[in-house]
Amino acid sequence: MRPSRSPVIALLFGLAGCSGLLHSTAPPLQLYVLQPPPMPAPPVDASRPAAESAPRAIAPSLRISRPLPAAGLNTDRIALLRPGNRLDYYAGGRWSGPLSDLVSDLELAVFRSDPTWSAVADDRSGFNTDYLLQTSIDRFTAEYASESGPPLVHVDLHCLLIRRSDGSLVGSFALAESAPAQENRMGSVVAAFSQAAQQAILAAQGRADQLLRSVISPAAP
Repeated sequence: MRPSRSPVIALLFGLAGCSGLLHSTAPPLQLYVLQPPPMPAPPVDASRPAAESAPRAIAPSLRISRPLPAAGLNTDRIALLRPGNRLDYYAGGRWSGPLSDLVSDLELAVFRSDPTWSAVADDRSGFNTDYLLQTSIDRFTAEYASESGPPLVHVDLHCLLIRRSDGSLVGSFALAESAPAQENRMGSVVAAFSQAAQQAILAAQGRADQLLRSVISPAAP
């Protein structure tokens, strides 16, 4: 007579036979980042030795606060807008972190390459800076004119430059940039997001520098 299987052994065999049900056939989730723009090397004046260069005034420092995303954008999901103003998200990919972190990192990369500022920090640093840049992310979506075809990516930012010594507003400005995706594929859409975000933050850098110059060297009456 053959011995019967114990209930425990039978259960283990049953689980082994069903293990295929635990494996998903969905493609793995892809994580994406925003690429910073290529930064030009700072100009070098070879006509004069460094020791003979005239001393320069110390440039002010800047803190970049964590950007504030609009409703629906405070997430690591990549937002799209369908016809009829229907907000949705791509299923196959996400940002590598919350959108506010990605935009903050991009701002840091751009402003740290700017010789207008002696130092640039973010909210994670305890460094006491002269000025503060606050950014709102009002729009960061891939927008479809129809259900087929590649989208047009829109990035809208609103920035405030604040003097920290007295909390006064130096100035504010709004920026709106767009870039078309070449294909209706995730890689192409993310490339368009990077392009539009780069354009917006480079424009923010230029506007912030212009505001700072107007404070340091105000126009004569």
